[in-house]
Amino acid sequence: MNYFVSTASYDNDCSCGKSTSCTHPQGFYCTKEDCGLRSSKPSHTIPGMVLSCLAVDSLLASSLQCFYNASCLKMIIRERSFQTNPSKIDPRVANITPLNPRFDRRSSPNTTLDNIVSRLFIEDWTNTTNFSSYYHQCAPYQCTYTYEQRFNRVYIVATVFGIIGGLSVALKIFIPLLVILLRRICRLCRRRVVQVPTEVTAGTSNGRKLPLLVAHIQHSLRKMNFYRTIRKTSPSEELQTADQILVERRQQIATRFYTIFFLIALLVIIIFSAFYLHIHPITISTPTLSTFESLQDQYSSSLSCPCSQITIRYANFVTVEPRNYHQVCFSNFTKPQFISILWGSDEASEFWLNLDRKILSTEFRLLSKLCSLAIDTTQQQIKMFSTRELISVETLARHSFQTQINSIINSFIYETPARFRRIHKYIIEMLRASQLQSIFLTNWNLRPSTLKHGYYMLTSPVLYNESGQSCSCDMMSTCTRSLLTNLNKIENFS
Repeated sequence: MNYFVSTASYDNDCSCGKSTSCTHPQGFYCTKEDCGLRSSKPSHTIPGMVLSCLAVDSLLASSLQCFYNASCLKMIIRERSFQTNPSKIDPRVANITPLNPRFDRRSSPNTTLDNIVSRLFIEDWTNTTNFSSYYHQCAPYQCTYTYEQRFNRVYIVATVFGIIGGLSVALKIFIPLLVILLRRICRLCRRRVVQVPTEVTAGTSNGRKLPLLVAHIQHSLRKMNFYRTIRKTSPSEELQTADQILVERRQQIATRFYTIFFLIALLVIIIFSAFYLHIHPITISTPTLSTFESLQDQYSSSLSCPCSQITIRYANFVTVEPRNYHQVCFSNFTKPQFISILWGSDEASEFWLNLDRKILSTEFRLLSKLCSLAIDTTQQQIKMFSTRELISVETLARHSFQTQINSIINSFIYETPARFRRIHKYIIEMLRASQLQSIFLTNWNLRPSTLKHGYYMLTSPVLYNESGQSCSCDMMSTCTRSLLTNLNKIENFS
């Protein structure tokens, strides 16, 4: 009977039965009997690469630090066939080029693959927006705007002439009554002698013409009477009585009041008409883009241009796609030739636990699949994004359109990796919760059984204790250790 047995090869005695975070450095182990067990002190490690309970945990906890370094890559290729029959190396693998640390904008050699995968391997995005395409899809059938105007001379003249008639009639009616009322209140105590001006003889000298003209105008203004009744008089009625003089006097005073009130009212009307704010509505049918932008610059506060098509697909006016993926996805490290070289042969001796290169090969095969999955997921999300629709009742101004689209694009760029991370995390947690055995026995060990025990396949979690603290894969999913090389050499790679 066989059953799983625990090993203490992970950092901190971490057990894969208790934890999914057990890790220890990853590398290549010696297969000779005199090399000792897996717990022997290693001589070579692969910088950045760690071993965990599951291959996916190992990959996500590792970084690509070694693959930016030519010496480290040569070590991996050299040690791939340690103590086994070397096979011919593909020239593309033998001359493989390290990753360029200056190529990726958001990743460094020490960035973990968990961080890179969570971004869908995307280093940068690019997007373009076309306002002209949006406007032609919106296609406003008309634009309406209003403009304000003061000091409209036509309006002032029309208003004045329209009010003069009614104002004149009203003043002629109420002014005499007002004069009678004032005279009764004042009840003047003295009578003024009505002086009849003497006629000006024709022999007046030229030096006195101007004063006489002024006096004549003053006399005409005093005698001005808008209320005089024109009727034919007989010679016997030519002589004015005292009552007639009093009536005429009242009419003259009423005329003066009338003139003053009329001029004041006329001035008020003119001032009001001059400063009155006129709002003029204007409608333009099927405006062009240039007309719309011109109106937007001049009448943005009152412009209204309803769209003839309220919903517009994003694909008609915006494109968004990754500008660069992480270079590892298109490098030789994810090609079958490199993965096959790391794997080696399928001989039983090569599956001895001290050979971590098969684990390394599995991790890079998983990395290649994650790259493909990330790219496919991104393209699928972009297609779904293109089918979404912008709801626009009113035609958006160029600035408002750009602001709104930038917000939509930023939300898409944030949500796409976040959605992938949620699904990816769910799958990983399901694998960890199922506690499936790895073919490399990195999380569970088998214990031999006998007939006495019914030949049950007993298991025990792998323990990691590289740094002095126990970590068990049955309780934590983050136990890791370094990936190691043979014991005969000590090399450091940076």
